[in-house]
Amino acid sequence: MARQSSFLKLEGTIGDITFYKGRTGFKARQKGGVSKDRILKDPKFRRTRENLQEFARAANAAKFLKDAFRGIALKSSDGSLHNRLYSIATKVIYSDTLSNRGERRFELGNIQLMKGFQFSNQSTIENTLFKQPQISDEPDSVTVTIQAMVPATYLRSVVNTTHYRISLIRASINFVDGTYSEESVNSGEIPISMNEQEELVLTLPKPSIPDTHHFFAMALEYLQVLENGSKYDLYDLTQNPATILVVS
Repeated sequence: MARQSSFLKLEGTIGDITFYKGRTGFKARQKGGVSKDRILKDPKFRRTRENLQEFARAANAAKFLKDAFRGIALKSSDGSLHNRLYSIATKVIYSDTLSNRGERRFELGNIQLMKGFQFSNQSTIENTLFKQPQISDEPDSVTVTIQAMVPATYLRSVVNTTHYRISLIRASINFVDGTYSEESVNSGEIPISMNEQEELVLTLPKPSIPDTHHFFAMALEYLQVLENGSKYDLYDLTQNPATILVVS
């Protein structure tokens, strides 16, 4: 490694030489590393090529999930959603025991690993709603039931909010074709008050579609509703929890 002895303290890249500041002063080094062509062709990098193929599939699966749940992604986000989806998608791919290394696929892995995924790492249903939802997973539908409750008692308090909304969302994804669709049902805006809110029941069908997996998620949004009826979503999106409840 070269060390700059001149009074010129360069930083950046010139040609194939990179100048940078280290702990002991300004230094220079030549670009190195393995060429892309060698990685793609050299038998010694076969395992690297296998890993790259599966990493690409994990990235695609994460993108499909994020796009299919776009309604949640826009309202429940802490900035780490894509990376965490990519991480769990990689685990699903690695769980594929039917395919050889380098050929493992998301849709052939254990997609049940997606169950319990939290869209916000900072706010979860468990630390926001203190009334456990009851989940009914039937062959042709999924139903979420929340027993009657007093919202001001059983909801985590968030400043500058007056109402909340609970939604059940189904993302149906064909990972082979790269197609997806979304359907949702919600409670409407419910006041956060000391008045008891009646039992809430949300149901969505589970369509029978070839080569398609269904992901059912529950989301809770905080809102501010003014006296004139104007509605404002919570500015701090990290406060809105959402989680995947059922995978089929």
